Amino acid sequence: MARGQSIRSYAQAAFESAVANNALDRWEKDLVDVQSLLSNPDFAALVDAPQVPFKVKLDGVQTLLRDVCPQVRNFVAVLIQSRQIDRFDLIRREFRRLADERLGIARAEVVTAVPLDDERRGRIAANLGQIVGRKIVMTEKVDPAVLGGIVARVGDRLIDGSTRTRLHDLRSALASRPS
Repeated sequence: MARGQSIRSYAQAAFESAVANNALDRWEKDLVDVQSLLSNPDFAALVDAPQVPFKVKLDGVQTLLRDVCPQVRNFVAVLIQSRQIDRFDLIRREFRRLADERLGIARAEVVTAVPLDDERRGRIAANLGQIVGRKIVMTEKVDPAVLGGIVARVGDRLIDGSTRTRLHDLRSALASRPS
């Protein structure tokens, strides 16, 4: 099975289990908790080490993930046993994409020159939502080089309404005019 295909297959299986158990929110939270644990180099090395018996790995998972729902713990155990745990973050991201699709959510990264206040944040989210036809969940970054306006990325779509780009376009238009 191709690497990308196995990631989609595992994510799809997890997603279907979460939907079947009406536990999509719980799975998303628990998958983030698992990713946090896997970011610990010692734990990641333990679960990925071929010389460590599966039973020892499973005991560690059961102990360290005791607050995670049993289905997620079992899912992690399957990934460890099938030696796919190194793909966990990619599987988690694909799971989130599937959940977002089901819930009609689009994730947007918005870059502005200054931090946004609540009113402007709400207007931007509403405008982006109208453009893409989905509810927007925004992450924000501040980059003074934008100068003003916003640069937004929603999926593979780039919406550049920055002052920097407008000035660049104006400069290009003026440079191409005959004297």
